Amino acid sequence: MPEKLDRLEIENRDLRARVDRLEQGNRASLDQELAELNTPGSGRMRANRSSTAEASKLSAASLDLSRSGLSQAFGGVYTKPFLADSEGVALGGYASWLYEDAAGAHRTFEFPRLIPFIYAQVSERVRFATEIEIEDGHEVEVEFALVDLTIADAFNLRAGVILDPLGRFNLVHDDPVNELTDRPLVDVTVIPTTLREVGVGAFGTLASPDSSIGRVAYEAYLATGFRGLFDDGTVGFDTTGGLDDGKPNETIGGVEPYEDNNNDLAQVGRIEWSPVLGAAIGLSAHHGDYDEGARNSLLLLAVDGALDGNAIARAIACEGAIARLLGGFELLGEWATADIDRDAFARSAGVPDDLRGWYGQLNYRLYPDCLKEWERSGLLSAGSHFTLVARRDEIDLDGFERQRWTFGVNFRPNRSQTVFKLDCQLNRESGATANADDDAVLVSVATYF
Repeated sequence: MPEKLDRLEIENRDLRARVDRLEQGNRASLDQELAELNTPGSGRMRANRSSTAEASKLSAASLDLSRSGLSQAFGGVYTKPFLADSEGVALGGYASWLYEDAAGAHRTFEFPRLIPFIYAQVSERVRFATEIEIEDGHEVEVEFALVDLTIADAFNLRAGVILDPLGRFNLVHDDPVNELTDRPLVDVTVIPTTLREVGVGAFGTLASPDSSIGRVAYEAYLATGFRGLFDDGTVGFDTTGGLDDGKPNETIGGVEPYEDNNNDLAQVGRIEWSPVLGAAIGLSAHHGDYDEGARNSLLLLAVDGALDGNAIARAIACEGAIARLLGGFELLGEWATADIDRDAFARSAGVPDDLRGWYGQLNYRLYPDCLKEWERSGLLSAGSHFTLVARRDEIDLDGFERQRWTFGVNFRPNRSQTVFKLDCQLNRESGATANADDDAVLVSVATYF
């Protein structure tokens, strides 16, 4: 019941914002509201007023997340904001731009990513989704391309180039979602995001959010696996980039992207438990042989969690100012370890020993009155806010250790689609790593479209 009341409060706030705009007599706002509601009389009403069953299925997850009031960090493949208005086939994407001023390097502008999306509800039970990754303005790759056959809540089939369900961040890593510019260190080295493989498997929801234990969901696949060592001595793992060069989508050792370097398939899976709306914990694993001779295995384990402050407010039944104070918080975190088997040949070739790392991140959203005034005047969209961010990163790559504190503030002129970020990084190295002065200031912009 508290979760239902919370959803009603969110919907009521959205309706109140709409009414405020209409009361000002703004014709553009009126047309927008009529168009959104598919009401006759709007000059901008959608050409196709009748929503098909396929369109409603494609947009359902995105609409549910939006109505819940949670951030995109609690989302997944089918919760992109543009899907909320899907008409069966949806085109969208995101882009990001960056200015970096780092000690020991030239100040520079960069164009890290342009990611077009294509999503489609092919038929009643078949969905297709793909994202094309364009990095640095010229490197083009398929980020994922998959087809789903929906059978039942508890069991559905998926095949194609999948996003590995290894930790939460690899599944939800879009630049407009992230409150900071750079990705966590553990998700660049130990779980080298974006980690994707060609594979096949199943996913589903074992218990619904309304059950006595909350929501339980899973993903499990057979896939190609990492390529970390070849018979000619080529190594894909090291103590600088971790497992990054051995990702399945990289060209290494004469093997094309996504091709296996041995005859053994890898297994990857994740299970997530969400006892209440706004709280989730995930456990995931990836296992497979990484060398050409299939004599050495790699086991990756990860634990991740996400907690929205509103879940705490509901749990302790607080109201008013305290509830609003708690509701601004969001806590994210992930821990991962890579257990790398090494025979004599692997050691002599330079394959590193175990890798591990973690991050913890605290976000606090601010909704000052000035933003509400600007929303009512039409200068900003509903849900605009500032976010204060602090994150701690630590990784240990076989004795090569790195630590990072990142502090940031960002501004969103809408609920979740666009973000302007300002970050300050304090970087330190220890262990076998030589100390380096590489603190940095980052300014970036990211937006869905």
